[in-house]
Amino acid sequence: MLIREMIKLGASRLMKAHCMDPSLDAELLYYYLTGADRVELFLKAREPVDEKMEKQYFDLISQREKRIPLQHITGTQEFMGLTFQVNPSVLIPRQDTEILVDGAAKMIRGDNDRIRQRNVWRVLDLCCGSGAIGISLARLCQNVKVSASDYSKEALEVAKKNANQNRVKIKFFCGDLYQPLGKRRYDMIVSNPPYIKSHMIPILQDEVKSHEPMMALDGGEDGLEFYRKIIEQAPAHLKKQGVLALEIGYDQAEEVCQLIKQTAAFTMVHVVKDLAGHDRVVYASALY
Repeated sequence: MLIREMIKLGASRLMKAHCMDPSLDAELLYYYLTGADRVELFLKAREPVDEKMEKQYFDLISQREKRIPLQHITGTQEFMGLTFQVNPSVLIPRQDTEILVDGAAKMIRGDNDRIRQRNVWRVLDLCCGSGAIGISLARLCQNVKVSASDYSKEALEVAKKNANQNRVKIKFFCGDLYQPLGKRRYDMIVSNPPYIKSHMIPILQDEVKSHEPMMALDGGEDGLEFYRKIIEQAPAHLKKQGVLALEIGYDQAEEVCQLIKQTAAFTMVHVVKDLAGHDRVVYASALY
């Protein structure tokens, strides 16, 4: 069997298993196994495959056929140009979340003249999971001191490894939302909390509902359970004119903005869309 035939057969099997990107996944599993890239694949596509590699490759295909996420097979995910370790204890970082990080980084670097600048920004990554948001901000911005909090001890272990791997110093806290932080205040709170409505969980892709942590997905009956808690308690943990930055579901902007306005503790509430044109991030500035 030639390399290109092996990958084509792998893609066919993944298509029959209803994987979303069968051809791409079949290629990526080959790259993961061999360390090759697209150019090398092009040059070697007509070379024969030895039996050992063929068996290893189709073992990986078999895992993916079971709808195990590609990132759980390879153990990594790229995000903001950085590599993060992932496993079933953490939500796999998505491209949509890069909108949140990019906007927060611009504020920290002084690109938004409506936001009061600081010499040093103290940033809290709430519900940090893999640590992708906080670690990315620590790498992108020179003038930050990042803390990260999560309820899951297992998630924090992954986040700590990612911080070390990406060579950043972060303070980690374990507990329910703000509970382990005491009276600490921050210049910015960023969060991608659970926001899927409970009744929508069963219709998610198998890769998500069966292999990613439910506590990172389920936002309660209306998907707003965590937003209520985060927003209500945020004023007590933000410095004057501090920034609250929240990733949201595509249909949650109006409700989340209303929750923020009801506190009477924020101004300049605005929504940013993602590349698909969907509402994706809400920013607000603290009055007090």
